Amino acid sequence: MLAIDTSTDVAALALAPIGDGASGDGAEIRWNAGRNQTVMLLGEINHLCRLCDIELDALSAVAVATGPGSFTALRVGMSVAKGLAFALSIPIFGIGTLDATAHGAAHWKLPVRAFVTAGRGRVVAADYVWQNGRLTMRGDMRHRTPSDLAEGLLQPTLLAGELSHADAAALRAQQHVVLPDAAARTRRAATLVDLAAPRWRAGEWDDVVSLEPLYVHSHAASADAARR
Repeated sequence: MLAIDTSTDVAALALAPIGDGASGDGAEIRWNAGRNQTVMLLGEINHLCRLCDIELDALSAVAVATGPGSFTALRVGMSVAKGLAFALSIPIFGIGTLDATAHGAAHWKLPVRAFVTAGRGRVVAADYVWQNGRLTMRGDMRHRTPSDLAEGLLQPTLLAGELSHADAAALRAQQHVVLPDAAARTRRAATLVDLAAPRWRAGEWDDVVSLEPLYVHSHAASADAARR
């Protein structure tokens, strides 16, 4: 399965074997694409396939981050993922960016406030709590500034997402904030595979025609979360 995450300027890809008969090693790459997602993405996918010594047409499924995130970057990743699904007649799985961010912190066994950069010095954040052995979103997505990510926390909660050094230092001093180092709270494309693989085994993939990115605007965060 190929996983594509172009939610922000930092893009990520992962390739991992799935299924009982799958073999070989997976690989993952991450790079600062900036505004060059369109130019770089297909080349990086081909590079990843070469690293894993497989042909592009050997893919059996594709997972793609659906957002929230950068409008342009999300559309690039979605277009490439849907193009591969169409061309290769393989299943496609849309995975929410905040779901993937929270899932990547699941081993801490704490409530999680996951967030992703949304431009203009803001982030989109959502709270996740443990229910039936898994992290589940509680409430709506909200626009925040990095400095107010600790607002409203009532118990030790892990903050998962990308922060500047200054914002991270300020948040660590706030009550109830659990903030791992940058490497431990960074989104990984391999997490998309983790979330998509059970759906692949159950035959529960998305419709390649209707799958679309999720854009959360400051005046409509709650409505978009409800449609998620």
